[in-house]
Formats: sequence, C-alpha cells, structure tokens
Amino acid sequence: MDLHDRVALVTGAGSGIGAASALALAQAGADVVLVSRTPEEIEAVAETIRELGRNALPVAADVGAEADMRKLFARIKRRYAHLDIVVANAGINGMWAPIDELKPKEWDETIRINLRGTYLTAHHAVPLMTQGGSIAIVSSINGTRTFTTAGASA
Repeated sequence: MDLHDRVALVTGAGSGIGAASALALAQAGADVVLVSRTPEEIEAVAETIRELGRNALPVAADVGAEADMRKLFARIKRRYAHLDIVVANAGINGMWAPIDELKPKEWDETIRINLRGTYLTAHHAVPLMTQGGSIAIVSSINGTRTFTTAGASA
C-alpha cells in the first residue's frame, strides 16, 4: 500500500495498537499526527516515524475534551490543510467494578473517553477529509462481546 502524500491521524498513539498503527502508516508513506494524553510516549513514536523519513506531529490532548480536540484539528488544518486517514483508537478500560459498586463518575469517565472521544475525533476530522478518506474505529474485546466477568460494567 502506497500512502505517500497522505496525512493520517492516530489517537491513543503512544502505545499498543495505536503506536503500531502509526508506525505501519508511516512505513507505508503517510505523515502521521499522533495523539495521546502522555507526551513522552507519542514523542518516542514520533522519533521512530522521523527515522523512517516521514513527518510526525505529536500532540498531547484528551480526546474527550472538546477544547483539546478543537485545538488539535486547528493545528492539523494549519500544518497539513487536510486529512486522509483517521484511526480512532484512544480508549480506557475504566474502573472494573460490579454495577452496584461502580460510581457514576467512574462510569462517566469511561464513556467520556471511549464514546465522546471517538465522536469528537470523527466530528472534527470529517471537515478536513475534503477529498474522501477512511476512518477506522478501534475497539478492544471489551467493546465487542458480552462479559460474564463481574466488574466489566462500563
């Protein structure tokens, strides 16, 4: 796959699936915007991407915070003017507790990052995808099957 002259955004890009996705996109020729709440992690991934000869823009942001996402996409627009690929990967397991013990604020934090963060990513990305493109939304097994394990409430 040749992704030269393409711009990709990966949320949750500091480790795991997000970091692997960002590196694979760069190896295929894309420039990559890396998003995470942990600056040190995305800077390390950015350095590896730069060693591959691609541009990397690490941005520390909370995907569930609208102000952070507005600033992120304004930076992308200024630097690249468009987006071609979005990997909405950021997510958390949240607090593992039986539903009757799970606190509303713990529930809200999981929903804020996993659902609102995915929504905000797509919401702000689409206007920059002026020539089409692809959005991939990643979910762990926690989001794709019914758990009988006590504690997987949120």
